[in-house]
Amino acid sequence: MAAAPVWSVDPRTGKQREQVAVEATAEEVDVAVRAARDAASALADRTVRAAFLRTAADLLEEAKDHLVEAADAETALGPVRLSGELARTCYQLRAFADMVDEGAFLGIVIDHPDASATPPVPDLRRYKIPLGVVAVYSASNFPFAFSVPGGDTASALAAGCPVVVKAHPDHPGTSELVASVLRRAAVRHGIPEGVLGLVHGFDAGVELVKHPLVAGAGFTGSIRGGRALFDAANARPVPIPFHGELGSLNPVVVTEAAAAERGEQIGTGLAGSMTLGVGQFCVKPGLVLAPEGAGGDRLVKSLTEAVSNTESGVLLDHRMRDDFVAGVRERAALPDVDAPVTPGAG
Repeated sequence: MAAAPVWSVDPRTGKQREQVAVEATAEEVDVAVRAARDAASALADRTVRAAFLRTAADLLEEAKDHLVEAADAETALGPVRLSGELARTCYQLRAFADMVDEGAFLGIVIDHPDASATPPVPDLRRYKIPLGVVAVYSASNFPFAFSVPGGDTASALAAGCPVVVKAHPDHPGTSELVASVLRRAAVRHGIPEGVLGLVHGFDAGVELVKHPLVAGAGFTGSIRGGRALFDAANARPVPIPFHGELGSLNPVVVTEAAAAERGEQIGTGLAGSMTLGVGQFCVKPGLVLAPEGAGGDRLVKSLTEAVSNTESGVLLDHRMRDDFVAGVRERAALPDVDAPVTPGAG
C-alpha cells in the first residue's frame, strides 16, 4: 500500500492547502498499534492516569487560540462554536479523571459467601480490567469533542487502555496539533508518547480495526463507514467490541392537539434545530410527522418560511454537499411529494 499525501482543504473555497499529513501504510499502522501496546503498562498507576488526563485538559486550554484558529480554517465551524466545543472536551477529560480517582470505572461487585443458601453461595468478586489498545475513529463535525481528544479517547485512557486514533480527513491538521498536545501531557507524567497514536487514511482505518493487537473500537460517523468497520471487527479470528454511533434520523411526531395549539411555534423551532450548525448536528430532526388539517398546514408553512429565511453556511466538505443536493433531488422527484425548495446546483 503506497502512502499518499493528505491535504488540508479550505471548506469556504474548496481549494487545497498545504500537505499536513500522509496516509499511513499497513506497516505504519502496525508501528502505531505496537507503540500503544508497549505504553499500556505506564497507565497502570491510577494516580498517574488521572494526572495525565487533567494535564491534557490544561494544555488544551493553554493552546486554545491556536487550536481554534486551526480548526476553523479546516471546518469553517466558527470560533464561538469551536471554543465552546473545546471547553466541553476539557470538561470531559477532567470528568473521566475524577472517575479514575473514585475507582468508578472498575465496576466492582462483591457477592459475600452464604453457606446457608441453597445452593451455597461462594465468595464472588468482579471488577473490570483494561482490554488493551483501543481504536478511535474521529467524527467530521466535532474536531475536538468527538475526535482525537474526545470522549472515546478520554474514556479509553481513563480505563487504562492506550489509543490509536484514525483522524478524520476534514481536519487532519487540527488532529495532528491536538495529538501533539496530548502527547506532551503524557510525557510530563512519564508515559510514552505512543500511548496516543494517530493515523490518516481510509485504508489505514480498515487496517487498524483488523490489527490483532487492537482490542476494541469506538466510532462516530456515517452508517456506511461504521457498518464497514463493524463488519471488519466481527470478521476477525477473534471478534472485538465495536461501539458505534452510526448516522442519525431523529423522527419527530407532532400530535394534532399540539399542531392546533402552536403549529407556527413548532415549525419555527424545528427550523432552528434543522439548520443549527448548517444542519450538521447528529441530533437534528430528520423526519417530522405532522397531522393533516389547519394546524399541520400552519406548521409546514412556518417551517418552510423559517428555513427559507435562514442564512446559508458552509458544509464541512464537498461530499456532504454533493450528498445533500443529490438527496434533495431524489426526494423531490418522488410521486406525491410537494417540495417547497427547488433543488439546484447552488
